[in-house]
Amino acid sequence: MSALAESLTPGTIIQDTYRIDRLLGEGGMGATFAGYNIASDHPVAIKVISAAFAANSRATDLFRREANLLRTIQHEAVVRYETTLRDSDGRLYLVMEMLPGQPLSHYVSRGARLGPLDTLKLGRRLAGGLDAIASVDIVHRDVAPDNIFVPEDDIVRAKLIDFGLASNTVGTEKSILGDSFAGKFSYSAPEQFGLFDGRIGPWTDAYSLGLVLMKVAGLPIPGEGQGMAAGAARRDDIEISADRVGAPLATVLAALLKADPAQRPSPLVPVFEEGLRQLGIEAARSAKTEVAVERIERRSAGNRKPLVVAAAALLLVAAGVGTYALLPPADAGTGGGSSQQITLAKDAVAQADPFAEIDRMIAAGSEDELNAAFGALKAIGDDAARPGEIRIAAYRRAAGMVDPEHHDAATSPFQEPVPSLARRLYGAAAELGSEESARAEARLEE
Repeated sequence: MSALAESLTPGTIIQDTYRIDRLLGEGGMGATFAGYNIASDHPVAIKVISAAFAANSRATDLFRREANLLRTIQHEAVVRYETTLRDSDGRLYLVMEMLPGQPLSHYVSRGARLGPLDTLKLGRRLAGGLDAIASVDIVHRDVAPDNIFVPEDDIVRAKLIDFGLASNTVGTEKSILGDSFAGKFSYSAPEQFGLFDGRIGPWTDAYSLGLVLMKVAGLPIPGEGQGMAAGAARRDDIEISADRVGAPLATVLAALLKADPAQRPSPLVPVFEEGLRQLGIEAARSAKTEVAVERIERRSAGNRKPLVVAAAALLLVAAGVGTYALLPPADAGTGGGSSQQITLAKDAVAQADPFAEIDRMIAAGSEDELNAAFGALKAIGDDAARPGEIRIAAYRRAAGMVDPEHHDAATSPFQEPVPSLARRLYGAAAELGSEESARAEARLEE
C-alpha cells in the first residue's frame, strides 16, 4: 500500500464533508477510495492525486482536465461528476458517483461472453455516452474494458469511466500527454499508432468500441497482446464473419472497424438501433420458420386425436436469454393439416398440468427438446395471468437447469452451469414470494 493510501485511512474526513471508507485501487498518480458525502447522505467514489504528482503541472492539468470534462457531460452512460477539492497538504480530490459493481474487464478476464443481442445492447448504451461526449468536442481516447463499469452485473446500465486521457483538441494528435501514446494497445485505433495521419477524433472512440464489442462477443481481436505491433494488424478493415455472430452484429462491427477513420459512422447510436431492429426481424423470422414439429397422438373418449407440438426455436444470448419457445394454439384442430398456426408457449401449455409436456421434453433429452422445455418454463414464469405458485415452480425449475448445485447436462440445454442466469431466475421467483428462491439467489451472490 502506498503512503497516500496509508495516510487516508478509513474514517478520514475531507473538508468536513466527505468521509473515506475504504481503498478501491491505486494507480500511477494516486488512488481511488469508496467514500461518503456526510452532508447529503449518499455514497461517493473519491479519486485522489498525490501531493507529489499535484506539484507536477502536467499531472495536475491531466487531473483538472478529467474534472472539467465530467462537469460538462450529463449522460446516463457516463460516470457522474460531483466536485473537485484540494486540501492543505496539496492533494487533489475528484468526487464522483459511487458505482456498485465491477469493470467490464472483470467479466472478460473470467471468460464471460455476450450473445449478439446483449452485445448490441451494450454497444447501444456506450454509443450514447460516446455521442454525448463527441457533441462537446471531447474524445475519450481510452475506451477499453477496464474503463467501462458494469453496475450490479447489468450491462444495460454500463458507464464510461476514467477520462484522464481524454482530449478536447479534436482533429489533432495532441492530448494533455503531449505527443506520447494515449490508450491501450489492444483496443486502440489505427490512427493511435500513427496511421492515417494520426488524426484523433470521435471516430477513434468508435473503433475502440468496436474492438471492445468484438472481445465480449468472443471474437479474436487482431493484434491483441502485440503492443505497438498491433498497429500493423489494423492497417486494413477488420472483417467480421456473420456465421460467428449473426448478420446484424457483424454489420455493426464492420462499420465501426473500418481502418480509414473517414469511413466510420457518426453518430453511433443510429447504427446500433438499426442493428437491433435487424436482429428483431431476424429473430421473428427464425421463430416462424425454424420450428421442429413432432406429432404426439393421444387417445381421448376412444378417439385418436393428434396434438402438434413445436419443440424448438430458442435463441440464446449469454448473460441474458432471448427465448422463443413455440407451441400451437389450444384450439389447433384435430386434422393433420400443414397450416397450423403457432403461438407463444405461454399460451399453449396445458392448463390442467402445465408441466406435463415439459416433463416429456426433458425426458426425450434431445437438444431441441431441452431448449423448448427451458423456453416453456420461462414463458410460464413470465405469464402474469398464471397463479403465483405455478410461476414460482416454473422459474425454479428453469433456474435448476443452470444452477451449479443442480445442473445436469443430460437434462439442461446448457452444457455448463450459468450462475448469473440462475440467480436472475431465482430472483424472479423470490419477487413472487418464494423464500426458498430468495435463499438460493443469496447463495449464488456469495
